[in-house]
Amino acid sequence: MFYFLSRTLLHRRCTVTGSTAAQRLSLLQKLPFSQFSPKPILAKVNQHSSVISYLINACGLSPKSALSASKKLHFETSDRPNLVLSFFKDHGLSRTQISKIIGRTPELLLYYPEKTLLPKFEFFYSKGISSSDLAALMYTCPRVIITGLESKIVPSFNCLEELLKSKDKAIAAIKHFPFILCHDIEGQVAILRDHGVPDPNIALFVRRWPHLSISNPDKFNQTVEVVKEMGINPLKSQFVIAIVAVKKIGKDIWERKVNLYKSWGCSEEQIIASFTKFPWCMIASENKISSAMDFFVNKMGWEANAVVERPILISLSLEKRILPRAPVLQFVLSKGWLEEKVSKVAWMFTCPEKRFVRKCLTWHKYEPQLLQMYRDKLDLCKVREGSI
Repeated sequence: MFYFLSRTLLHRRCTVTGSTAAQRLSLLQKLPFSQFSPKPILAKVNQHSSVISYLINACGLSPKSALSASKKLHFETSDRPNLVLSFFKDHGLSRTQISKIIGRTPELLLYYPEKTLLPKFEFFYSKGISSSDLAALMYTCPRVIITGLESKIVPSFNCLEELLKSKDKAIAAIKHFPFILCHDIEGQVAILRDHGVPDPNIALFVRRWPHLSISNPDKFNQTVEVVKEMGINPLKSQFVIAIVAVKKIGKDIWERKVNLYKSWGCSEEQIIASFTKFPWCMIASENKISSAMDFFVNKMGWEANAVVERPILISLSLEKRILPRAPVLQFVLSKGWLEEKVSKVAWMFTCPEKRFVRKCLTWHKYEPQLLQMYRDKLDLCKVREGSI
């Protein structure tokens, strides 16, 4: 049996290999000619080259940008792209603005202007946004133009207008961070409301940290839950600032900063209490925390716990606030004009500039050089800061 199979296979192999060149050529000739023709490939290459040329010559893109953008485009004629460019020019966009917009979102060249672009422009105009402001907005964030009007732009604008209680404030927020129109901010606003955060504080959050209001709703809700578990009152502005802190620094950096405070002898309970009182104490950089703790503990002789109980001290500028005022405080203490307790003197670092100068003027009657001492130290610190 094995011998028979071997003979059969050998015969078939010899039959194939023994075919003549003429026979093989006749087989090839029966195949469709298009499988071997270079014309479709050449046509495709030529078409791609024409797209690149159009992007360079008509849209003002660099060769490198044109090559990258061309990968997202396919058009046989320039009729529709020409309509798009004309539309942008008619609405006041400069060549530079158009070039950047097309470079970032080349698919716009395939849009039908009257059907897709005009409704968005008319919506923005109806809200009081001028053509020049709209051009600047799109130049900053081309993604706005390809974002759905009814699905994203209109709901986001209406949410901002309702939350900020003003159309002008909504427009200002959009100019500051146009990406907010490309996301569903209603979800984040609803989450904060569900947790009892009042609208003025939500408005503060959206206006000052808009980039954090466009995060994934599930992850955002988890962050809010973490902050709530720390015991921070949702009715207080510290609640939204704590959300900012947790989202900004992340788990790893949070743990590093906790360990940094612990290295100065602070307990975890004290650190959390400090954070709930003034969340900025965890937003400060590790170098800032170390510098502040070193000054107050080693230079001023304060207990670390006393510093952490007043977390605002950590956020103060060492060069602009702490170092210029420290000599004044030390002088006043040497005269016995203030009781040498942290609770009695910390205000000298935290109070506004006008109040501090006014207090210096009070002491000035007894010690004329005191105010000048402060101003000299302040000027010196400014010079040092400027030379860094």
